[in-house]
Amino acid sequence: MKFIKNFILILLFILPISNSFGAMVTKIQSAAVNDRSDFINGIHFNSDGTKMFTVTQRKVSAISSVYAHINEYDLSTPFNVSTKTYASDDEVCILNSGDTTSGPISAITDLEFSNDGLMLFVSRGNAKGTANDDRVFRFDLTTAYDISTCLYANNATSNLDSDALQNGSNAGDVTSGKGKNRLQGLEINDDGTKLFLIFHGFSSTFAPNTRLLEYQLSTPYDLTTISLVTTAGIELEGETANPYSIRFSANGKRIFSVDHNLGSQDVTQISLTSAYDTSGFTIDGTVSLDSLKSTVTQPRGIAFSASGLKMYIGNDKTVGGSDTIHEFDLVCPFNIIAGKCPPVTENSVRTGIAIAQIEVATRTIEHSTDTALNRLKWIRRNKDNQNLTNLNLDLNFTNQMLASLTKVVKTSATTKKKEEKQQDVFYWSEGSIAVGRVGDTNVSSFKKIKTDAITVGVDKFTKNNGISGLAFRFGKNDIDVGSAGSNLDTNTYNLTHYTSSPIEDDTKFIDTVFGVGVLNSDILSVLDGERSTAERNGKQIYGTIKLKDEIKKNNLILVPSAQIDLGYTLLNAYQESGNAAMKFKKQGIQSRNARLSIAAIDELENDKYTIRKHGKLEYKANLHRSSNIKYSYVSDASSGEFDTKLNSGALHNLNSELGIDIILPDSFSIFLIYERNQALGTGHTDKIHLAIGYLPNRKTNYAFKLAGSENLGSEFKISKNINDFEIDFKLNNQDVLKPNTFDEATINLKKIF
Repeated sequence: MKFIKNFILILLFILPISNSFGAMVTKIQSAAVNDRSDFINGIHFNSDGTKMFTVTQRKVSAISSVYAHINEYDLSTPFNVSTKTYASDDEVCILNSGDTTSGPISAITDLEFSNDGLMLFVSRGNAKGTANDDRVFRFDLTTAYDISTCLYANNATSNLDSDALQNGSNAGDVTSGKGKNRLQGLEINDDGTKLFLIFHGFSSTFAPNTRLLEYQLSTPYDLTTISLVTTAGIELEGETANPYSIRFSANGKRIFSVDHNLGSQDVTQISLTSAYDTSGFTIDGTVSLDSLKSTVTQPRGIAFSASGLKMYIGNDKTVGGSDTIHEFDLVCPFNIIAGKCPPVTENSVRTGIAIAQIEVATRTIEHSTDTALNRLKWIRRNKDNQNLTNLNLDLNFTNQMLASLTKVVKTSATTKKKEEKQQDVFYWSEGSIAVGRVGDTNVSSFKKIKTDAITVGVDKFTKNNGISGLAFRFGKNDIDVGSAGSNLDTNTYNLTHYTSSPIEDDTKFIDTVFGVGVLNSDILSVLDGERSTAERNGKQIYGTIKLKDEIKKNNLILVPSAQIDLGYTLLNAYQESGNAAMKFKKQGIQSRNARLSIAAIDELENDKYTIRKHGKLEYKANLHRSSNIKYSYVSDASSGEFDTKLNSGALHNLNSELGIDIILPDSFSIFLIYERNQALGTGHTDKIHLAIGYLPNRKTNYAFKLAGSENLGSEFKISKNINDFEIDFKLNNQDVLKPNTFDEATINLKKIF
């Protein structure tokens, strides 16, 4: 009975793995790599996948020992092995020249490059079971990934078989026969401070045979500063029989090892609790390559594409065969086990695309709001030049009786002026260009940002010297994520209502903004040359309240202000097409900002036009930077649904602005603004605003003037402006009691230039 139960458990364990391999991993093609090689031992790609390197060995009659070297292949299509071309016999790195003084001689088991491609590391496992033969060697390159420039650095690790470098870690001890624990794989973390080595034992006598050990390099990339990390390490006995080469995922949180064994060909996947830290781990499982046994008989070497959607297995040639690189497609990045797909945060391009959608939503609200507020600022800056009523009235009498009467007349005229002001309508338009860059983060690729927008609006004065207007904005947002072609292309449509009202007097104001918008996005994710596409739409609503004061100092005006922005965007669910496709649920994005600013305005004026220079310095606190995304993998439902919180932008932001207003005599006005938005610690956006406005003018302006004296004399003057021609008509009467008699009458006509 116990045997049956154990058999069922083993069967349940094996079957999901076997089935998952077919679902999670798909072989797509192979490429022979027989150039100057006897058997292949390791595989590596440069960062953009245009070069592939293999470590191989070949017996040469002129050299008694094994001729070890690195081969280089050029890939016309990144990470596509079928497009490889052998670089030439000149593009190689010779790892030995027949003696022990210039480098390793034989049994080269794996290779690894530093992040910048200027250092090459190779591992040597003892070939004959002799002690003190396991070593790691470093070669320096004068040009990144140009292996023909390699030079032996002469800082090989000394005696990896010693007790100090083999025993006393979580991976266990080897009490004897340490020379038979053969070094067969290596990996280095991104900053060169950690070295990982995998050992295989020749006999169970020297158990544990298979171990992954972690080492510290106190000086980055300097192999002579090596020490064993005793709190880390993984014993792999029973998980893999003969590991040959190891590789980490791009973020250092997963390890893969290929098993070189004639009886079983496997790939083992291990997940780490922390990146490049083997003190905490989970063995996810082992995938058998038996389904491809006819072609993958002796796997040696394993590698992944940059995004982890392609896996490569090197196959040692059999009799009459050839060395071959096999290329596999994966359902999700750096994963071969069903139910173990990683979140998007483990892929910088995926994360960049997801964050870009948040940034477009919040940036659209901010730009629409700022455009309306810029319009209100412009109107306030230029309110004295707007000739809103086309009526000027001046009454001045020294006679007390008539002076009293003028108060009534002036009050009536002023009322009329306000009434006519309310009827004036202003039309304006603004074009803006925004460009920016957000640098790489620990989870996201860099982003290049470009936004083009056009805004048209109409506004008018309301009661009590207030302003009310409506603006429509169309924006085109283009964000490039990473360098492989991933892109977010979004069209936005926003309708914004804005108002400004004085508080107490004409120096203190309250501005309000309320708007709605629609977003239409085309999403392109390019991962290792594979394209995933999708469309996504969204809706948004937003509002702003701003308090400001005007402090006048001669021709200089200072405007301190405080502002609160609120917004909400709802993005629809969508599903991608293509390899490694994902589906996303609806996503809510909140925006909440608090701003404090100080602006300054300086005026230069002449007879024909007015120029106002202005600037602003603003602090913005982004009080709600996070948004949750819910998603799953289309081809791996067993991984379940992910709920990931993403942050965009920075908490603290500094915005600066420089601008100029030009008021022309023909009622046209122009303002130009350059703005820098600096998100502290993340990136920046530069914006240019160019707006053109037209102030309505009836072209015929009237001015009335009455002046008097104590003897009740009077002067009646009419001034009329018709298309820049001014006509003056004046009557002078010394006795107001005789209105039909005039002492003087004049008429003048002049052209205004």
